[in-house]
This record gives sequence, C-alpha cells and structure tokens, in this order.
Amino acid sequence: MTDIVRFEIADGVGVITLNRPERLNALDDAMHPALDAAFVAAHQASDVRAIVLTGAGRAFCAGADLTRLDRLEASGGAGYELPRPGVVSPAYQGLGLDPDLAATYTFPLATPKPVIAAINGPCVGVAFAIAATCDIRFASTTAKFGAAFPQRGLHAEAGLGWLLPRIIGTGLAADLLMSGRMLGAGEALRIGLVSRIEEPEALLPAAIAYAREIAVHSTPQAVALIKRQLLDGAHQSLGEALRIAHDLLIERLDCDDFAEGIASFREKRAPRFADLP
Repeated sequence: MTDIVRFEIADGVGVITLNRPERLNALDDAMHPALDAAFVAAHQASDVRAIVLTGAGRAFCAGADLTRLDRLEASGGAGYELPRPGVVSPAYQGLGLDPDLAATYTFPLATPKPVIAAINGPCVGVAFAIAATCDIRFASTTAKFGAAFPQRGLHAEAGLGWLLPRIIGTGLAADLLMSGRMLGAGEALRIGLVSRIEEPEALLPAAIAYAREIAVHSTPQAVALIKRQLLDGAHQSLGEALRIAHDLLIERLDCDDFAEGIASFREKRAPRFADLP
C-alpha cells in the first residue's frame, strides 16, 4: 500500500481509505494503482471477510482530479490508460475474476467479499460510480452525491447507467444522471441510494461494526453466492433464478457450512465457517 490509499485489517474487516484529504480524495494518476493494490490485498487476505471503503477527511471522493481531466482533455483522450472491460489490467491478472468487472471502478462487484461504502462527504463523478458498485452504502449526514458527467461533456461512466436504475429505479436514475444535480444524505436515504445515515463521527464505526457482523455471523461462501445471485438476477427470468437457487440449495445442504450453521445456532455460539476456496 501507499500513503494515498490506506489498507488496514481488524477482526475480519479490511478497511480501505482514500487518503488525499487536501484534494477531497480526488483520483489522480497515482491513486489508481494504489487503489488497485488495496483492492487486491483485501480480496486476497484470508483474514478479511468483509471490506469497508471510505475516504479520509471531509470527503469520500470528489471524482477524477482536475489535473487528470486536464491531461485527458489536452490529449483528446489519448492518455487514457484504463483497459476496456473484458481486458483484465495487470493489477488484477491471475485472480480468476470476471474480466468485465476486475477493474478499478468496478472491483467491489468483482470480489466475492461484501463491500460496504462508508460515504463520509462529497461522492462525485466516478466516485459515485464506485459507490454504486459497492454492495451496501452508509452515508454521513454531510454526504453529497452527484453524477456530474453531463456537466463535463461525458456520459455515465463505469456502468453507472446500468447500476443506478437497479438501485433506485429508472426515473430517478434519469433525473440524477441527466441533470448531474447534487443530492444530500436525506434524499439519498429516501430514494434507497443508501441504507443508513450516521453522524460524521459515527459513520465509520457503524460501517465497520456492520461489516464485522457479516464477517462473524455469515458464511463467506454463502455471501459470495448471494452476491452472484444479485448480479446475475438482472439478466435472468424468475424461472431461471428459481432453478439456480434450487440447485444451489441441494449443494449447500450437503456442505460443512450448513452443518456448522445449525450447530452454532443450537449451541448459541459464534459459527466457525470455512473461508472462501
């Protein structure tokens, strides 16, 4: 890791912190590989069963740094280095992940581990897209969300045009994406963009405590299957989803995790579930 992206582990939870508070944690050329490295470390760490993504200081992330945008504008995009989805970048090679998702902006979808975004302030542009790829979003009372793309002459980046309607509905997604307007934490909670609002000082402890509950009480293999069900369900009919769920149930009824889940419940103790394979 580097100082501009911190990665720490405590009690089964890996906390990734964007750490350029003087620039509102805006993503510049140096932060991309640093964030990649933190994502890979969290994904590979056997003692991490849940991940929290947050920002240092008063912002989650202000999107792309203006110096990066200036360079891309001056070059006509010739300097854009992130690979097209389906082409795995060197940072994520060898992990066996979906090549469409194993990338900086979509990695929370790629990893089988649950990812909770603790959005502690402005979450703008591509940061909005990253937050949308997280499984669960908590926000502080100071959080603000804005797509901003049309105001910069751009479209909805990093799959946000696909993800956001599935989170809040097509009409609201069109509103936010086409206008680029900012919305606060209260509206974000009302429309279902975030699951919980906390005071700024309570946000990260609440997100970590929630992640720890998953890490301790939910089997990693079942959580990974649920993530896949949620993602694949967007392409499936109800019949397909039912058949897949049935086949998975037959497999899971004959696994050690199921036996351990029943035993730990009967014995009123924390379960000892197997790690991801």
